[in-house]
Amino acid sequence: METLKVKRKKIVAANFRQLLQAELTERCRLNPSYSLRSFARSLNVEPSSLSQMINGKRPITAKMKLRLGAALGLNTEQIRRLPSEDFPEEREPKNLTLDTFAAIADWYHYAILELTHVDGFQPNIAWIAQRLGITRTEANIAVERLFNLQLLKKTSQGQWLDTSDNGELTHLTPRQTSDAARTYQCQLLELSKKTVQEVPLDRRNHTSATFCFDPEDLPQAAQRITEFRRAFAREFKPKKSKEVFQIQISFFPLTKLKG
Repeated sequence: METLKVKRKKIVAANFRQLLQAELTERCRLNPSYSLRSFARSLNVEPSSLSQMINGKRPITAKMKLRLGAALGLNTEQIRRLPSEDFPEEREPKNLTLDTFAAIADWYHYAILELTHVDGFQPNIAWIAQRLGITRTEANIAVERLFNLQLLKKTSQGQWLDTSDNGELTHLTPRQTSDAARTYQCQLLELSKKTVQEVPLDRRNHTSATFCFDPEDLPQAAQRITEFRRAFAREFKPKKSKEVFQIQISFFPLTKLKG
């Protein structure tokens, strides 16, 4: 897994195809009107060719990788270190490695998995994008990644199945962290902040408490929080799901370490 600076932004990618996906997703996030056609124009490549490369329908040759990498501002060594190939076919989906987590660290990957359980779910990119308030490009790339990692599967009838153990996918162990993990948590905090401003109080709950605490008890406290979060999700798992909600618990020190 490489962490690369592309146009002054840090992007984590396991391969060049994933780098293209991440860069396109980031540009769409910053500018919702940005499109794959705009991305292709900036790279001086045909939109149809770029679409096929991003979607895994066309191999990325060494020559093309050099050309696109240079257009993204990467040096030759960075381009050389990044393989063109995608993830292997077989992946253990339940316990994510740092590399795999980095591929689906954006919050909407997990929301899409949960969305498949909602009554009236439509396996349609436009519908998913509208329900989650994300761009179609973000939705399309996220869905493809979930299928590649076997976190989503399609039945013979065309239905999408969440294979992440009914939403109890292990993101990372408590001792693991990474730039992607930090980005994921920051995204959730931004979503929570936005919700405070835009969603009526009768459709959300934001509460907090400030108290003295012994840091030596942090491992035990973290375990209790994990147990509560999982029990809460199980208890309120409805027979008929209507919406996707997020629970996030932040527990952190307000005082600084003594210098």
